Amino acid sequence: MLKIVLTTLLLLLFMPVSQACQLTMQAQHFPPRFIKAADGSWTGYNIELFQALAKELGCSSQFLETPWGRSMQLLASGELDAMSNVSYNEQRAEFAYFIGPHQQEQVKLVTNQVPAPDKTSLTDLVNGKDLIAAMQGIYYGAAFEQALETAPAFRQRLVFVTLNQQKLELFLSGRVQYMLEDQLNLQQLYLHNTLNPLQHKALFTLYENPVYFAFSKKRWSDSQQQALSNAWQKLVTEGKVQQLQQQYFAEQITDKQP
Repeated sequence: MLKIVLTTLLLLLFMPVSQACQLTMQAQHFPPRFIKAADGSWTGYNIELFQALAKELGCSSQFLETPWGRSMQLLASGELDAMSNVSYNEQRAEFAYFIGPHQQEQVKLVTNQVPAPDKTSLTDLVNGKDLIAAMQGIYYGAAFEQALETAPAFRQRLVFVTLNQQKLELFLSGRVQYMLEDQLNLQQLYLHNTLNPLQHKALFTLYENPVYFAFSKKRWSDSQQQALSNAWQKLVTEGKVQQLQQQYFAEQITDKQP
């Protein structure tokens, strides 16, 4: 009898989540990770990778277009299945499982000042006077968080926005003198001539870490977490992750390298 019970538990542990389930992930138009077409459909690196992960679980996928900070609240409350490009920290681990990583994030400090200021560290940034655009709800590392707590003047110079496009518009209009941007996103902005590498220089790396899919613990049990991990590992082993990275990020910066 005990053997039968154990066998049943193992089958439940590794079986697909559901043959009729639908998984919802947060999305915002920001190529090449998230690309929203005129008809409302989605594609892009994060989109296709999530669709592949959902398929491995026997699920369909849909996308909810909400700001990052609001999406994190929905994830914590169980009103959203998943988010992508999420940095791990202990606070988030209380309400989310981390699957991946699906990429390495490298946050750069970018300036629109010419000539570019001689800033090489977070200390230089904290001691400055200019405005910095950053995303609301994004984790920029423990040192950055500590600076927010211990340097009130620095915090007042930060302009937090909910959309990447808002951050870019502030930067291009000159209303802020710096912005925080991931290196891969920055390369795409150079490649598509949205930014000029001679005028908009990356000064230093503020924070570097792996980023993950985060799945809400309110919607996923511990046993289902194992199913998620198994599905992710299959995508890695079969080369799907590498294929999508090559598809969306293979273009290399040559003469446009900052």
